Amino acid sequence: MLEPFGVRLHDTGTGIDVTLSAGLSHWPIVDGGDVLLGTAYGLLLEGWMGQGLSLRNGTIRVAGAIADATAFEKRVIDGLHGLIVVRTTPGGVFGNRLYPDGGASVPIVYCAELRRAGGSADQILDDDAYNRRFLGLHHQRLVVREGHGWITGTQTAHRGVERLLPNHYLDLDSFSAHRFWPRPDDFREPMPFETAAASVAHDIQGFVAAAARQFQPAIMLTAGFDSRIIAAAAQPVLRDVAFATVDAPSAGIDQVMSASIAQKFGLEHRAIPLVCASEPEQDLWDRRVGHAVRERNRVTHPSLGQIERNVILTGIYGEPGRARLYRHDVATINDAAATPDFVMSRLGLPIDPEQRDNVARWLAPLGWLPRSAVLDLAYCELKGGSWAMAQGPAQKAVKLSMMPFAQRRIQHAFMAVAPGEKGTATLFRRIGNMLWPAMMNVPVNRYGDYRDQLGSFCKMFDRRRWTRQLRSRLA
Repeated sequence: MLEPFGVRLHDTGTGIDVTLSAGLSHWPIVDGGDVLLGTAYGLLLEGWMGQGLSLRNGTIRVAGAIADATAFEKRVIDGLHGLIVVRTTPGGVFGNRLYPDGGASVPIVYCAELRRAGGSADQILDDDAYNRRFLGLHHQRLVVREGHGWITGTQTAHRGVERLLPNHYLDLDSFSAHRFWPRPDDFREPMPFETAAASVAHDIQGFVAAAARQFQPAIMLTAGFDSRIIAAAAQPVLRDVAFATVDAPSAGIDQVMSASIAQKFGLEHRAIPLVCASEPEQDLWDRRVGHAVRERNRVTHPSLGQIERNVILTGIYGEPGRARLYRHDVATINDAAATPDFVMSRLGLPIDPEQRDNVARWLAPLGWLPRSAVLDLAYCELKGGSWAMAQGPAQKAVKLSMMPFAQRRIQHAFMAVAPGEKGTATLFRRIGNMLWPAMMNVPVNRYGDYRDQLGSFCKMFDRRRWTRQLRSRLA
């Protein structure tokens, strides 16, 4: 039985009742004068907090006083990591709000009519309401027909149920969402390349080291860049981490290269046998994610249960550091402004009228950002927040996962470096060389022989892949 992961909130009329899934906890947050500022819920990375934050006797303490909501967001919300949502104290100076962490690691959807919030529609609707509110044609068009599809933006597969995206808070008085980051003063000046690389390397390594001390985690290793950076960051704590790769019926580049990397550097690595879900298990996965996304994890999620460590670290949210949505026009990406159709096409999404309207509302307050930064933000929010995190209620029910790249300081650095300097590999390679130079000498997403050409040829026959790539190129 796949018990759903997450945090649920229900307005009882006399207050907000909060329910946590198994393994999650809560921590009061107080300032220097012992004034209760709010409560953090989830799984706190105790050894990696922002400046002026500390954990003592089960309470998160903030040095000094905090004057306003912006200061609270910068010092507290940006400084807490792990799997966290924060609720401010009702009646306080910051308002009655619910804040996700930098990657919305604990997914939240909400229904203003019912005044409820949870990980998916499954967590806030009973069976009758779930069926009555289900947008069947919407789901068929955007999820099923796309194969590995998802409903982007704040929309879900259910009428009246909205998604809380990263960098937005939920006002628990009005049950409405509002953006709080980025702020114009965050990007007054471009960030120098070396400053950005050093900052990201420091923050990735700090996160991984804290996770190693607290959980002894497994790092999911592939042939790609994102997991390579996390592996490089783990060099000082290799005795406390393991590495894992989900196996396949016939070994591909991820399986071959992860095994090669593990052997070369003496990593504790295990190929996890692929376990496929039964049809009833796949149906339950659909229900746990509120039918808002369909991904290969729907079939392979039981495999994660074989990982012996209690937490895994993944490379999600690393893509903006590699100019993922503008890798083929990085030199000219800021020559024009972003439009809803452009953003959707770069995400590989169909230009659906309902989604276009939703993305237009998302884009409206971001007109001051260069188009490269808009696309970086789109990847984090419109894909990371509504594709990757939408899977959380099911995936994290099997195995808890944390994302070292999902730190606001890191995303800030990715967005603030000039695209021409960042490149599609330049910034990441520099970060990796700062962390563990030898690790970066192994080819990334390549075998380094004839198989690279063969792999490119085979990809030509993946219809879903080239359809999305074509949408992106034609944007």
